[in-house]
Amino acid sequence: MKKIISLILAFVLAFSMLSLTASAAVKTECKGDCEHCPSIVVPGIGQSNVWALDENGDYLLDDNGERISCFPAIFDVGSIVKTVLGPVLLTLITQHDVFLSDALCDVVLDAFEVNNCDPETGKNTGNIEVEKYPYSVAECSDYEKGEIYDNIPLQAYSEIAGEDHLYYFAYNSFGNNLDIVNELYAFIQMVKAETGHDKVNIVPISMGGSVANGLFEYYPEVVNDLNKVVYIVPALNGSTIVGDLYTKNLAFLNTEFLYNGFLETLMDEEEARMIEVIARILPDEVLTGVLTNVANCLVEDVAANITMLWGLCPKEYYPAASNALLGSKPEIKKQTDKFYKAQLNSLSNIQKLVDNGVQVFDIVDYDAPLYQIGNSWNNDNADGVIHLSSTAMGVHSALVGETLGEGYKQANTSVNCSNPAHNHISPDNVVDASTGLLPDTTFYFDGQNHERTARNDIIISLATKLLATDDIKDVYSTPDYPQFNGARDPRDIKNNLLPAAKAVDASALNAADATELAAAIAEAEAFVNGTVCYDGQEEKIEERLKAILVKVGAREAEVEEEPSTFFTELSLWLYDNYGANGYSEMLPLTINLIAKTVSDFLNEYILAPFFG
Repeated sequence: MKKIISLILAFVLAFSMLSLTASAAVKTECKGDCEHCPSIVVPGIGQSNVWALDENGDYLLDDNGERISCFPAIFDVGSIVKTVLGPVLLTLITQHDVFLSDALCDVVLDAFEVNNCDPETGKNTGNIEVEKYPYSVAECSDYEKGEIYDNIPLQAYSEIAGEDHLYYFAYNSFGNNLDIVNELYAFIQMVKAETGHDKVNIVPISMGGSVANGLFEYYPEVVNDLNKVVYIVPALNGSTIVGDLYTKNLAFLNTEFLYNGFLETLMDEEEARMIEVIARILPDEVLTGVLTNVANCLVEDVAANITMLWGLCPKEYYPAASNALLGSKPEIKKQTDKFYKAQLNSLSNIQKLVDNGVQVFDIVDYDAPLYQIGNSWNNDNADGVIHLSSTAMGVHSALVGETLGEGYKQANTSVNCSNPAHNHISPDNVVDASTGLLPDTTFYFDGQNHERTARNDIIISLATKLLATDDIKDVYSTPDYPQFNGARDPRDIKNNLLPAAKAVDASALNAADATELAAAIAEAEAFVNGTVCYDGQEEKIEERLKAILVKVGAREAEVEEEPSTFFTELSLWLYDNYGANGYSEMLPLTINLIAKTVSDFLNEYILAPFFG
């Protein structure tokens, strides 16, 4: 009996100590007893700091003493010039590729060396450090908070739920997919232990959506840990851009496309046209060959080894791409095949979450064409970076600049629309939301560019509401957040124009100006405080504020400098007259052009008048 009593006492004592230990680990003021589940942000590509280290494990610093970021690569201008100068000169002189492709491939490999992954294991081999935050935002330094809030400005959420309820899962965008998914699952368990809550919210953003694909496939039990999933522009089926990269279906390898406005989609027009003019120094065939060789190097020797990047390859592209690139890399293919299965099961796994009571919301952008890097850039509506059917869970839509057509009827193919009578067609007749997996809980922002999503304060306000309250159950919960909304970035109005307008002494103005100033301020305040916007509204309000500020002398009139068009006009003239040919190929074409001009002149002004 004494032994039994002793065992019971020992068990009770051990249990008490474990309870005290568990209690001591809880860091939240609420100890897990509040209405707010902690939220974990799973950010997008490049939204985690990854720093380069030297051989001693110290940070590499640039000339200004700042740490050197590894994303997307490290470009040493001095080293690049030293590597390519000789081959460039020889290639220009001979008009043939004299070691230029080799030199540029060396530049690519050197630049991406820090992000190299072992082709045998898929593990990163670079000397790097990922800046992680294995604690809540409440425990972050001011610098860390600045980094987090700059990526996803959820300060309003922190004010409601508390910074001890907000976490940021940082990871290496060019790291190992399986390792990062495993880390996320462990991170969720850590957050539960630290906060005392038995469930969490997760916020997968962009590439974070692909990480979530892996999480739900490899750890189906995580459904018991989740309260809400709030996707923001998630790459649930990768990006067409990455699919074209892996299949080498690249637009700029065709000089007809390269010289006909391709670069304008990536940079200022005059700069783009200047590059077009300079690039003609090389013959068309040489330029195409060099670009192809460099692209092959980038894809085969760098991208093919990065399993996180494979997570952005759409399922339609994966079989052909992996067979072509991973035949000699069985371990990487084994890992990417596993993720491919997760991608194939993405929507069914999300459906399982819904079926088990997890609230799933999706916030997406549309009607911004993909950057024209791959030839498939206009095969789907998009947000500039990810195609809409990927972010919006299989939704059907018209292409950018087009509509679904007059008389189109919504398909109602989703099993998750609570009422078939709902109208899920966008007001611009571009999107049929009834075809997406979650038509009742997917919010669309027309014309919003992917990279500026976090600058749309309505999107951030919506995400905050979804995470911190239960006020919004679906797209019909409130007219303040309709299913279809618009793009905006009101920072200039909010931070500059409105304060300047309010600082004007209206009593010193004539009646008409005072009235217009008050009206412009009222309209701007209604706009910045509102949660619904339409195309062109922001620009109209900006112009009204600027106009009255100039009129009352509180702002100087903007003098628009005439942009230089020299290279634009020259490039267009070259393309119209010489197509995609280089300068060395133009002489015979010029002779033909002169001959044709003389012939046309003779026919029109000499021969025709005399011979009819």
